[in-house]
Amino acid sequence: MKNFSTMKHFWRFLVATALVALTVQANAAPLSSAQRLSLLNGLCGPEQVTALNLLVEAAASEERVWASRIIESLSNGTFICSSERGPLISGSDAVLDAATLAPAVGVAASEELPLVPTIVLRRALSIVTAQLDLTSPDLKTRRAAATQVNDSFASLNPTVVARALAAEKDTEIKASLLMALAKRGLQSDVPSERLKAIAAIAEVPSEAGRTLLINYLDSKIDTLDAESVSAARSALQSINDMLRLGHVASVIFSGLSYGSILLISALGLSIVFGLLGVINLAHGEFIMIGAYSTYVVEQLMQSYVPGLFDAYIFVAIPVAFLICALLGVVLEVCVIRHLYTRPLETLLATWAVSIALIKLVQLTFGSQNVEFITPEFLNGGMRVFAGFFITWNRIFAIALALLIFGMTYFLIKRTRFGLLVRATTQRRDTARSLGVAAESIDRLAFGLGAGLAGLAGVVLTQITSVNPSMGTSFVIDAFMVVVLGGAGSLVGTAVSSLFLGQINQFIEPLYGAVAAKVTVLLLIVLIIQRRPQGLFALKTRT
Repeated sequence: MKNFSTMKHFWRFLVATALVALTVQANAAPLSSAQRLSLLNGLCGPEQVTALNLLVEAAASEERVWASRIIESLSNGTFICSSERGPLISGSDAVLDAATLAPAVGVAASEELPLVPTIVLRRALSIVTAQLDLTSPDLKTRRAAATQVNDSFASLNPTVVARALAAEKDTEIKASLLMALAKRGLQSDVPSERLKAIAAIAEVPSEAGRTLLINYLDSKIDTLDAESVSAARSALQSINDMLRLGHVASVIFSGLSYGSILLISALGLSIVFGLLGVINLAHGEFIMIGAYSTYVVEQLMQSYVPGLFDAYIFVAIPVAFLICALLGVVLEVCVIRHLYTRPLETLLATWAVSIALIKLVQLTFGSQNVEFITPEFLNGGMRVFAGFFITWNRIFAIALALLIFGMTYFLIKRTRFGLLVRATTQRRDTARSLGVAAESIDRLAFGLGAGLAGLAGVVLTQITSVNPSMGTSFVIDAFMVVVLGGAGSLVGTAVSSLFLGQINQFIEPLYGAVAAKVTVLLLIVLIIQRRPQGLFALKTRT
């Protein structure tokens, strides 16, 4: 008799489930009280997962508030299956009728025990919560939910995911949801569903889709029909072609990014070396001081103006430039100006200054890397097409490098100061005889070069580790750029930065960083043998 009662309840639930499903899928009027109650009884019976999937569909329709509240109560352990009063929700102040969300009359929270979800139900709740988060207004929440749905594709609700996909605008989330639906479709026994899934994977080429199709063909090649096999192989070929194109674009973008860093690092050195003929081994430490100036600005804004914290990178640009420029002027007045005719002593003196600056920073900030909080607008990136993803911090580096180069070029080529700098560089004695204060030009030019190095430090805070020794590696690369491009030539510095950046990024993925450096050095040697003054030589001081 008991078995008969259980079967009777089961068949009633199946009928009610069919009615609820038809109502939800048709996106018709809200569920009636009887339909809600039948669905809730399913959560208290043997078909919990089926009822939970219907709740997800209801949450995506006009029953969102009610269905979301039921799912929340299941997750936090406040859903009650009462044999006498029906499904209830234990609230903080009162017990609610789960069907209406109205207070239940004459029921105390302590009288009933909440439903304890099984392991299967807990797993289903996790997936259900992720599917509900697909409609969240927060982008990060939706991305995390899409990733979870993609990982749990076998348990997703196709109706809900398809509805979220149709409303989604973010390309990354759309790719994840398309992949999830495609994975599910590949498991179908219906050939047309499999073909749709294969076509969907080909529409959004990715490494994940490529791996999925390879594994799918390897595992099911003997059981698939000829049309599905042909479609999968065609899709795989299309994905491979797109990924190869994306890889080439990624290498070019990485080369531009690395070249922009080289350009900012070498721009100031080019001016100093070209005008003064000074091999400034402390140039890398000016880069480091610019980075630490950015760190100080970040800490101050985080403490005193947290509302404008994301703008600290823009505040740090003039601060780092001024600090490094002033230090450069002091260095020129106190050390460099007394050693112009003694290049070996200048080399040793600037090396000593670099060591002193490193030790000073170590005493002030410590020897460990300092941590930066990346501004919100520089986090993440954008998928342009298959295999090609650009990051906002690299775009920022490229844009700032172009801006700095443009402003420096205008200053040197279109202003009176630039005219005096060029005159002093090309005909120093003639400029002096015409009344040009060459010593003052030297001082200002050295300060300009140091300030530009500080700007390189600002950019590098968003890309690489910041520590007292960070400038050592960059000063070597900067000298290579200046020697190849030609001392004092801004155009030569830009061209050589781009050239070395692209060469380095093409070789490094294939043979490693050491091979890339060796190749770059060999190319520089070969070019310098033919053009000792660099690619774009200028006349220096005489």
